[in-house]
Amino acid sequence: MVTTDDAPGGDSRGGSLEAARFREGFVASLALVPSVLAYGSVFGGLAVQAGLRPVEVWAMSILVFAGAAQFVAVPMIGAGAAPLTVILTTYVVNMRHYLMAATLAPAFRGFPRRWLALVAHVINDESFAIAVTRSNPPNPSVYLGSALAIVVAFLAGMAAGTVLGGLVEAPERWGLDFAFPAVFLALVAAQLRRVGDWLVALGSAAVALAIASALPGNWHIVIAGVSASALGAFWGDPSREPVQ
Repeated sequence: MVTTDDAPGGDSRGGSLEAARFREGFVASLALVPSVLAYGSVFGGLAVQAGLRPVEVWAMSILVFAGAAQFVAVPMIGAGAAPLTVILTTYVVNMRHYLMAATLAPAFRGFPRRWLALVAHVINDESFAIAVTRSNPPNPSVYLGSALAIVVAFLAGMAAGTVLGGLVEAPERWGLDFAFPAVFLALVAAQLRRVGDWLVALGSAAVALAIASALPGNWHIVIAGVSASALGAFWGDPSREPVQ
């Protein structure tokens, strides 16, 4: 076990890294790696086709690391949208990270402050789902192990996509555009164990569809996220029996 003050850690209270739990998170995420590689490569290809140079795509992926927001930003940049418009739009898309960070924060309370910025930088939906389905509160070592697998997979896929981007002119023809939502559907399905879980999922989906048809942009993501949190607080009673 790593226990130095300068190392990011594993005991949720002491801020030290538990190697076994880190490996657990990493291994648990391997099933998601093919999908992450796929949508990372799709992103890299689409970004190059939109007019970005490979080095710009690599810099965005390393400095921003926000898959959904990057997918939204690329066509806007390619269309010549104003920088402020791109920033505000991607900010709205990533507002769900506030909810994930609030859930993870207690687990990382014992970590040195200088490591928290790095932890915050690699917040992602897949690792969040992996961590919260294994323990409550989430184990930080499990989360970091998962984040390592997801980050490496996305960056590797993105790099390959920038090289091969010009070779696939219509990724939707091969179903590659579905890789991104497929990952999230798989993550959601794994967590639907109780009646309340299904009510939250179906209710938030209905809200998202209704808002998307009524409002432009990506407000449906934010509103559905808030709605899901409210529904989860009401229906998410862990004492309820799982669906058989």
